Amino acid sequence: MAGIVTAGMVGAGLQAVGGIAQMASGIFGKKKRQREINAMIAQRPKYEIPKEVGEELAMRRNLVNAQVDGQQELVDSINTDKANALNRVQSSSGSLEDMLAVGVGADAQSQESLIKANDRIGAIKAQRRNDFSQSLSNLSSFRDQAFKLNELDPHNMKVEMTMANNKASREMTFGGINQAGAGMTNLATAGNAAGFEGGFWKNG
Repeated sequence: MAGIVTAGMVGAGLQAVGGIAQMASGIFGKKKRQREINAMIAQRPKYEIPKEVGEELAMRRNLVNAQVDGQQELVDSINTDKANALNRVQSSSGSLEDMLAVGVGADAQSQESLIKANDRIGAIKAQRRNDFSQSLSNLSSFRDQAFKLNELDPHNMKVEMTMANNKASREMTFGGINQAGAGMTNLATAGNAAGFEGGFWKNG
């Protein structure tokens, strides 16, 4: 019987010691676990916006205010054709009436060509503005993605893991206290039994 009681005392003592160790881990291990959480989140890979996105935006921005290819050449060509027509009239007849008639006709033709050219140029510039707007929207989407992955997700992860660490620490602390208390109670019970059976805890 004494062997059984002694084994009970050993078990109760181990239970109490285990409870104290668990309680200490809950109290003193909390900061260590939090440092590990912070370090893990800090080492998380950073998402970088592809450089091609910025390069495309810069290109689109430059095109918005750039002159359309052939724009000035077209104007020069129209003016040259008009001047050539007037020169031919002047060389052939030199008549003021003929020159005026050719000039009016050339002006009408030039005006029509310029209207068509302006329509084409306007369409090209409108498309360029639309492309620039799309590039801005595209960059905004990448920035939102970068913020989510680099700022928001790590913050939410830290909050969740910190709350879990706090909860685990409380559970370990109070669980350790309960276990240690139960172990001490069991140890006292086993000690009383040992004192009754073998005289271990008797005075004098």
